Amino acid sequence: MKALMLKDFYMIKKYCRSYLLVLAVFSAVSVFDSTWLPSAMSLLCVMAAMLPVTLMAYDERSHWNEYCAALPYGNGAFVSSKYVLCLICQLAVAAVFLLIRIIGGGADMTEFLISSFLAICCSCVFAAITLPLVLWLGVEKGRVLYYVFIVIGFAASGALKSLSISEKADIRAVFDILAAVLPILAAAAFIASWAISVIIYGKKEIR
Repeated sequence: MKALMLKDFYMIKKYCRSYLLVLAVFSAVSVFDSTWLPSAMSLLCVMAAMLPVTLMAYDERSHWNEYCAALPYGNGAFVSSKYVLCLICQLAVAAVFLLIRIIGGGADMTEFLISSFLAICCSCVFAAITLPLVLWLGVEKGRVLYYVFIVIGFAASGALKSLSISEKADIRAVFDILAAVLPILAAAAFIASWAISVIIYGKKEIR
């Protein structure tokens, strides 16, 4: 599986530079306006979670699946590499924004860490829904879900920003409830999604 992930990282470096540009832009905005930290990070986590979908499109275009079928990798290794990549990309985004928070200050650290944790959990739920459907329907049809979740990410980022700058909104209680429930939901959804994706990929006819 390490080799499969290394291949994906090479592909990200070559084909997904636009994501790095978006990350740089939102990071710069967050440096000058700390209220953007939670919302920008939430959006970038959603985009990072959807990166495996983009890589699947390149795999399909280059007929990588046919080549991979000839290699000594099981269905679980191929699927697992996409799910692990999803987590790594999200953690990388969270680490960048944590560094911005440490250097620039601004938002309360506890609130920021909770926001980061919840953003990753929500992104995992999005990925858990999207990845099996992409494997089942194909990349072209599944790409619609990618854009739907990006729009949801934009909407959620705007909502988080409005909450963070509102003096009247008591978001601590909401965060406490979500912090208790959402991780369990996200973990269960992610594991179930992985198991379903392994079954779907195993039944696909590689041509």
